Amino acid sequence: MRELANITHDGPKWMVLDGDIDPMWIESLNTVMDDNKVLTLASNERIPLNPTMRLVFEISHLRTATPATVSRAGILYINPSDLGWNPPVSSWIDRREIQSERANLTILFDKYLPICLDTLRTRVRCFRKCRTTQLELSCVLTWCHHTLWPLNDLCETSFLGPCGASISQLVDYRVEFSKWWVAEFKTIKFPSQGAVFDFYIDPETKKFEPWSKLIPQFEFDPEMPLQACLVPTTETVRVWYFMDRLLERRRPVMLVGNAGTGKSVLVGDKLSSLDTDAYVVKKVPFNYYTTSAMLQGMLEKPLEKKAGRNYGSPGTKKLVYFIDDLNMPEVDAYGTVQLHTLIRQHLDYGHWYDRTKLSLKEITNVQYVSCMNPTAGSFTISPRLQRHFCVFALSIPGQDALSRIYSTILTQHLTSGNFSGAVQKSAQQLIALALGLHLKVAATFLPTAIKFHYIFNLRDFSNIFQVNVGFTAGLCTPQGLLFSTPECLQHPQDLVKLYLHESNRVYRDKMVEEKDYGTFDKIQLETVEKLYEDIEEALEQTKRMNVYCHFAKGVGEPSYRPVPTWEELNKILVEALDSYNEVNAAMSLVLFEDAMCHV
Repeated sequence: MRELANITHDGPKWMVLDGDIDPMWIESLNTVMDDNKVLTLASNERIPLNPTMRLVFEISHLRTATPATVSRAGILYINPSDLGWNPPVSSWIDRREIQSERANLTILFDKYLPICLDTLRTRVRCFRKCRTTQLELSCVLTWCHHTLWPLNDLCETSFLGPCGASISQLVDYRVEFSKWWVAEFKTIKFPSQGAVFDFYIDPETKKFEPWSKLIPQFEFDPEMPLQACLVPTTETVRVWYFMDRLLERRRPVMLVGNAGTGKSVLVGDKLSSLDTDAYVVKKVPFNYYTTSAMLQGMLEKPLEKKAGRNYGSPGTKKLVYFIDDLNMPEVDAYGTVQLHTLIRQHLDYGHWYDRTKLSLKEITNVQYVSCMNPTAGSFTISPRLQRHFCVFALSIPGQDALSRIYSTILTQHLTSGNFSGAVQKSAQQLIALALGLHLKVAATFLPTAIKFHYIFNLRDFSNIFQVNVGFTAGLCTPQGLLFSTPECLQHPQDLVKLYLHESNRVYRDKMVEEKDYGTFDKIQLETVEKLYEDIEEALEQTKRMNVYCHFAKGVGEPSYRPVPTWEELNKILVEALDSYNEVNAAMSLVLFEDAMCHV
């Protein structure tokens, strides 16, 4: 305000205030916007608003604005539905360099886009609630602008590839959308087998090819935690394909999905595979207590000063910020999130402010990749921030994908461990048992106000195979099927008994009522008897004693195996407790059976 007031020429001087209206600061402008037209500072300095100065507020809503503010400004409301999709599409098409592309694209957008957007709004359910057509359209344009190769005589096929990929990634009801697409648009013939999401257009042949053709071979690393392993599937290959092209063109990418869909692992795997000579990756995890000052400090840490007020990534490398749990920070009293505003400011204008000197910092050669769970945190983010991202929805993998993922992992574990042939052959049968029980448990035990923790997702399913519980009384207690050894799994029945132990620890231990215990035991028994024959003897043994641990032969001999009797388990734990009490404050514990099961 002071700088504009000191400019002497008579031309108009515009000050654009772009952001959210917060009553905490907008009230300071009341005397500027009324007939006084004077800004009074805390130092008693008075800055006049001369006749050539103008204030323009660019905001998304007036929900938190006071009547004093609204009455002093002229309000111009732009209705998104009145604006429609044509203006942004037209401006994008005008930037295409080849004249023939402009004409073809105009025809194709008019033919396909209106009906597709209408279907998204009315016939399928999206992961996020799209407030405006522009939010949906921004994803289409982002994808088209940065992945559409030069159009030729196959322009309609080329257009349908990115158009379908961009829109369909937003939806949950993919099968329904695929059927509608094939029935509605018959100009392009998709392969008869599979959905429209199962194919991509090969740049070389210009033909539809299945995504499964691009799935690489997976090699299981026993040293790597299972939660960090990523078995390639059609879904992961598809997202990788899009991310490769968007990262190459430095466009923001966002993955949206429920807990346990592998968003963070997928992005982390892709970013770790980038060329370290060309890219620098900075991970920025968000939580409820993250503030904008903390965020700016993390964002500035890998930057280096270039010239003047310009900052960028080290050398000629590209800097990628990976923001995890984007919607987790606290929402303030006025419904805004300062961290989101800071990121939006950078994406809109390419700068943020030095918090000490209050000077501009131009930030260049950086890009954003983010993940968020729409069922946690603030659920959504500001549409003005989300419009910058190309959004891809990750749904819970289907049974076929889960079967492939975990059978691959378990089979490679059994093969590399030289387990018996009978045990190796039973791996696929055990995966069917694990999937069946998981689906029944998730459908039967639903969260309530009291049992709010009854949420069974893919993280619980993974914990059956591998989980590190922690340390108790000096004993390391990792658990899971992948810790088994040939000595404890000599027959397929032994694998079933180990699975029953792990499923009890993962599912049953979450439950809080005897009634739920009984229901779970019944479901577990029915599922096992449905898939296995001649299993009654093994089930009888599990009723008497079925505990696996790493100290079955003693604390000094770690080996994941079953404990023969309660007496032996009690003896081992008493010895460990006595050893602990000799060097620490004494703990007087009563080791009853349920306690010993959970050490």
